Amino acid sequence: MSSSCALDFCLAISRAHASLNLRLRQDLGAFHGLDYEDFTLLHLLLRAEGGRMAMADLSRALGLPMSALLRKMVLLEKTGLAERTAGADEDNRRYAVLRPGGRKLMQAAVTTVEAICADAVKPLPPESLPQIHAALLALCLDDTPNG
Repeated sequence: MSSSCALDFCLAISRAHASLNLRLRQDLGAFHGLDYEDFTLLHLLLRAEGGRMAMADLSRALGLPMSALLRKMVLLEKTGLAERTAGADEDNRRYAVLRPGGRKLMQAAVTTVEAICADAVKPLPPESLPQIHAALLALCLDDTPNG
């Protein structure tokens, strides 16, 4: 692929992301009082084993510096959606944990986001989705769970 084609491809991904992000922000805010970034963070916790994830792993998965994640966590703690905890026993790691209020909110918000995403991919042939998904994951350049 030429560098010009690669640029066009990446710019198209960016435009698609911006369009989807705008729609998700609007509907998540209107229906659930969440912004898209908080939804993404809470969704990772919802999918994590035991509803908790090491802060370092969460920072990496979100592509955020630890300082930005800590600021987000402070706000989520104030609203009762998530909290930071220390690891058990000899584990000195800090964890982000989904609280019961966060779990309840996320169960409703996931339904909204699933509907938006289903609508967003309607123009694509269903048989192409696994290949597109795999290509996008390859661009992520990490080992974040893709469940």
